[in-house]
Amino acid sequence: MAISEGFKKMPLASQLCCWIATLQAVTIIGLEIGILVYVLKNVENVFNTWSSDKGVAIYFLLLVIAAIFGVFLLVGGVMNGDTIQIIGYCAFSLFGMSLAIFRYYQVRSWLLSDFYDNVFQDIQGPMLASIGVMAGMTVFFGVMAYFLYNTFGWEIYKRVGADMKIRRMYINYRLFVLLLKIDFFVFVGFAVSYIILILKSSDPEFAITIALVPVTLLVLLLAFWSLRRESVMTMWVFIVLLCASTAYFVYKCARMYDPKQEAKFAKQRPMMTYYTIVSLVVISATLHQAVTCLANFGYGLKERVEITRGKRSDMEQIQDYYVNAAGDRRMNLDG
Repeated sequence: MAISEGFKKMPLASQLCCWIATLQAVTIIGLEIGILVYVLKNVENVFNTWSSDKGVAIYFLLLVIAAIFGVFLLVGGVMNGDTIQIIGYCAFSLFGMSLAIFRYYQVRSWLLSDFYDNVFQDIQGPMLASIGVMAGMTVFFGVMAYFLYNTFGWEIYKRVGADMKIRRMYINYRLFVLLLKIDFFVFVGFAVSYIILILKSSDPEFAITIALVPVTLLVLLLAFWSLRRESVMTMWVFIVLLCASTAYFVYKCARMYDPKQEAKFAKQRPMMTYYTIVSLVVISATLHQAVTCLANFGYGLKERVEITRGKRSDMEQIQDYYVNAAGDRRMNLDG
């Protein structure tokens, strides 16, 4: 009920974005289900052997999850007045579109090399339609993000005031939270792809890779807790673990091109290389933001965020906003 009431109170442009994002996700999911079902019916040995090309299933899974995750980002950003998350949704849409384009060329190469020309001709239309929907919606939401930015600009001002230093710290804070959400999608997507495409259940890495999913979630929750509490020690722990994950992805990427691993990666190398590069880019951005937010600890942002979340009393709020270090009442614009 509260969510429904909050939705009705949103500006018309915000409601329109939520409905269109949901419609986009439903359309993409419908197209992807149709593609997968058709391929499974008309192509042999998609899942029967370890060496078969199971990439189409992974593309389907990633695009479906990306569509759902995108709606989560946009609706959450709109309902919370989080401009950073809305802009992040536009960037995430670009990733989904690039994945759909990559999928098109990979599936075409796979089907044509295995003499399934007729199957490719039949699914070519839905694959191109999926790319077209993503491209059109990316442009649309890019334009809408501009209007939403103006709509929520006043909300950001009310939350953190006019102090430009606090505003910059708050933007870095929200950007780091956004990257933590995207990190989980990227890490889980890589783990699932690696398990299905590369590993056998008898491989020592199989159990380790599965265990990485809950471990990743715990590490990201640790980072979020550290950010909210401004805990220097635990944030440093997260930064060290993030550096370790960077080394892990670099190792995985190098291993793909090891001649001894040719049998495992022969068909899956392009897909896994692409996803590894995307993962490294996201990890690098997260590492940068983690260090930036760590440098901002102790400069008053925590108290401002607590005020916006209603965790501090009105008297504390008045003090923070209107009393300077000398004890004189001043407007925040005097900074």
